[in-house]
Amino acid sequence: MKVPYRKMLLFVLILIAILSMMNLWMGQEYYPHVPLQYDEVFHPKYGADVIILGASQATHGINPRYLEPSHLEIYNFALNGATPSFYLKWYRKIFRKYDRRPLYVVYAVHWVMFDDHLLTRQLEQDSKYFPRGFLMEELRDPKNWKPLLTNRLPLIKERRRLMYRLFQKKPEEAYPRDKYYKGFIPFETRRSLDKKDVVRPRSNPAEVAAFNELLDDFAKEKIRVIFVQVPGYLPGQEFADLSEGMRILKQIAGARDIPFLDYETEKQTVINRDRNLFSDWGHLNEKGSTAFSRLLKKDLDGLLN
Repeated sequence: MKVPYRKMLLFVLILIAILSMMNLWMGQEYYPHVPLQYDEVFHPKYGADVIILGASQATHGINPRYLEPSHLEIYNFALNGATPSFYLKWYRKIFRKYDRRPLYVVYAVHWVMFDDHLLTRQLEQDSKYFPRGFLMEELRDPKNWKPLLTNRLPLIKERRRLMYRLFQKKPEEAYPRDKYYKGFIPFETRRSLDKKDVVRPRSNPAEVAAFNELLDDFAKEKIRVIFVQVPGYLPGQEFADLSEGMRILKQIAGARDIPFLDYETEKQTVINRDRNLFSDWGHLNEKGSTAFSRLLKKDLDGLLN
C-alpha cells in the first residue's frame, strides 16, 4: 500500500521541526565564557598587556580582577581542555593576527597538560565561535571541512553530550554568568572530595614539542613567560602520578629560565587542603579562586615590571 504524498510530506515537515527544535536547544551555550573569550581575541576591547593561557584550572582559578596592577591590563584566555597544540594553532592563526602583542604570558601549566587523552580540545571544535571571514579562510583547506562544518551544527557537535545536558547542572548554576570577568568564570559544583582520584597521565611527545614551539614563538617576539601551577585539593588526589609531567615542566622552565610559581608541589599553602575552596580536586570554586588570585598577585608583583 502506497503512502499518500501528503502524509509523507507531513512526516518530513514534523521531523524537520523536531530536529530544528533539538538543534536550537542543544545550541544553547553551556560555557558562557567561551564566546566572550573568542569575541575578545577576534575583536579586542582590552588589548591586554598580560594574557593568561592554560586549561580549566586557570579558567576557573585565576581571576584578573585581583591581579591587575594599575599599569597593566590582564585577560584570561584559558580554555577548558586546551593542550599546547591547541594554543600553538590558536596563537599563530588567531591571536597573532587579530590581537596586539602582549608583554607577558602567564601560562597556567599543569602536570597533566601533555596528555591529549585527558585534555582533548581542538581548535576546529570551536568553529561556532569563528567569524565568517576567518571560517572561510580555514575552509580553504579541504582537510578542515568536516570538523569545521560539523562543529557549527549543535545537533551534531553536542550529540554525545545529550545525557550530560539533560541531567547536569544548568550553565547558569555551574558557571554563573554574572560573575564573569575578563575571561574568568567560577565553576560552582560539589563533587566528592573524599574520593582519591587515581590519575596516571601519559605525556605525548607531540604535545611537549608543540609547547616548546609556542615558547619559541614567545621568545622570538620578546614576550616574557611565567609558569603558574594552580593549586589542587591534595587530599582528594594523593595517589595521582604527577612525576613525569612535573619533570618535563621543571626541565623546560630551567632550560629557558622561566619563573615557575608552583602552588601544587613546591609552594603549597592552606588553600591546598581547604575543601571549602574547591568544586572538585582539580578546580577551585569562586571562594577558592579569589583566595588564590590574591595570593598569586603578591608573587606576580615582583615579576610583572
